[in-house]
Amino acid sequence: MPERAAELARALRRGVEQGVAPAMSLCLWRDGAPLVELAAGAAHRDTVFDLASLTKPLATATLAVDLASREKLPWRTTLGQAWGPAVPEDKADITVSQLLCHAAGFPAYRPYFTALERQAPPGRRGFLKAMLLNEPLENAPGTAAVYSDLGFLLLGLLLEDHAGWRLEKAVSRAHAKLVDDPPRYLPLNGGEVWPLERIAPCGPLPGRPLIHGQVEDENAFALGGVAGHAGLFGSARQAAALMDALARAAKGDGPWRPELAARLFRRDAATPGSTRTPGFDTPGGELSAAGQNPPAGAVGHLGFTGVSLWWQPAGNRGAALLTNRVALGRDNDKIKAFRHEMYNLIWPLLGL
Repeated sequence: MPERAAELARALRRGVEQGVAPAMSLCLWRDGAPLVELAAGAAHRDTVFDLASLTKPLATATLAVDLASREKLPWRTTLGQAWGPAVPEDKADITVSQLLCHAAGFPAYRPYFTALERQAPPGRRGFLKAMLLNEPLENAPGTAAVYSDLGFLLLGLLLEDHAGWRLEKAVSRAHAKLVDDPPRYLPLNGGEVWPLERIAPCGPLPGRPLIHGQVEDENAFALGGVAGHAGLFGSARQAAALMDALARAAKGDGPWRPELAARLFRRDAATPGSTRTPGFDTPGGELSAAGQNPPAGAVGHLGFTGVSLWWQPAGNRGAALLTNRVALGRDNDKIKAFRHEMYNLIWPLLGL
């Protein structure tokens, strides 16, 4: 074990030296606790990273389970049932489950921030809802899985309405049922959660020369740092501990009925060709970000800032590999080969 962990540490250092990212942190989790915790470059083991699209499973999908467990928003609920006749006909039958599984038919991305920034901040969420409900669908709902920030933006607004709280507070209340020290949103002007020196910087972007302690994603930034698709921050241990709690909940050791939590890890069988679960993805091909030979039943997610999380829920073990690769520019794609290499090393160490 010490030699294998040392090999991981050397690989992290090589990644920094080769320009994958200036800061890296890694937590391997097994048997309910960290097995290996490492950091390289400008990071420490407790460095906090912009978790980008890990927000989708760790915040939004988790809150969706919590609301479904209380019958506040069952996953069979349609947008028409939730929001009434204001929902256009082409979107009225979209379900919560389809939004979670990227099967609602929405395009992958739109730069909504350019329009949102022209609105006063208090009205931006309502304006975004109107834009999303009027966005032409690319596919009929339920016919294809297309990874979509837009679907999760709309899902975040829907969850807020049914939770009765802003998204950051609703997610925090759901997380409090699972772990003592969860990842968190960092609302703009929301006060200090962590000292700035503990947070890995990102950027720069046009008009934002220093992105440090603020969400990198422009659409989430325009929403005050809190959105259904991005905005969560956390350390590798915090991300792994939350995944441990979700896997335990799926086995009956949690705040919800186990069959509800287990749905997070079950592939969407209703959508043709889907590799998605409600919130997560599954490994695909020899060049997968999860490595060449990920274990059966593995689920995970990637984030644009350079973060990743892969887990085997059945054995409740996995790893969070966090980096700030965008600090070297958004075009820096060295993370792709690096993630593949790292998870090739990680799975044997976890006994998988």
